[in-house]
Amino acid sequence: MSDFHLYVLLLIIVITLISMVLGLKRKKHFPHMTGMIISMFLGMNVGLTAGVTFGIVYQGDLFLSTILGMAFGTIAGSLCGICFGLLSFLEGLMSGLMGGMMGAMLGEMIAVEQANVFIKIFLLLSICTILLLIILTTPNKDTIKNRGWFLKPISTSFLICTVLFLGNSLNMEKEVSKSLSSDDEQDTHNTSETQNKTQNKTQNIVIETSEMRYSPQEVVVEKNMPITFELKNSDQIEHDIEIKDVSFNMVSESKHQHGIEENVLHLHAEPQKTSEMTFSINEGGTYEFYCTIPGHKEGGMIGQLIVK
Repeated sequence: MSDFHLYVLLLIIVITLISMVLGLKRKKHFPHMTGMIISMFLGMNVGLTAGVTFGIVYQGDLFLSTILGMAFGTIAGSLCGICFGLLSFLEGLMSGLMGGMMGAMLGEMIAVEQANVFIKIFLLLSICTILLLIILTTPNKDTIKNRGWFLKPISTSFLICTVLFLGNSLNMEKEVSKSLSSDDEQDTHNTSETQNKTQNKTQNIVIETSEMRYSPQEVVVEKNMPITFELKNSDQIEHDIEIKDVSFNMVSESKHQHGIEENVLHLHAEPQKTSEMTFSINEGGTYEFYCTIPGHKEGGMIGQLIVK
């Protein structure tokens, strides 16, 4: 789990606790209908935020991400709702269930970068629950006579912006780190490839899978030369690589594979495991490689093999 996603989960726990405390202190200012709406608002948005987050972290295990998303949503909605009565409690509970389910499915279906955008949106809406609890409990006379009332939305908005800026900074640092790491790996790979060509005529290719991405995503090799293809799976779920419509000669492969089809190269790796195979390609061209696990190709696990 990345620092950004851990930050998001900790933040929604804090939001839930603050909302519960504010609800208990100011429930006398709220009619039952308003309490139900606030409980539904918090439960739904926390469920969506947690669901999408766990959908990314446990991508490939929809059952686990759905259970965790629903758990966060129902706890948040029910804790807020219980402050206003039984109906508000039930409204928050059911909204959290629905939000957790929808969020987990969304996190499972879309790419990580897109899912992070939705996380920020839902997190902003979750934080706005605190703003609602503060503003809606202000008596009408204060909005007219007491100028200090304006400090409430202003200070709360400033707090919201600060919290979101910190979370976005963590996300940006992660993306920059991944980009630099990918560039370093590419440079190392290119240097290693050149040395291998000059020393032993064998091309060693290492492709790492991390957070539903191949690194590197473009590989250049020479035809009719032995290629040792290594798939390093750094994720918590299984991945593979498949290349179709390619003419090749197989030299060796890892023991646990799905078998060899005609003109199809396939390499499979269990979570936190590494698999490899050695082969040579007979024809030049550009070939697409991708992960055949359902949803992974659509999530961005695609690359190119260029044979010169």
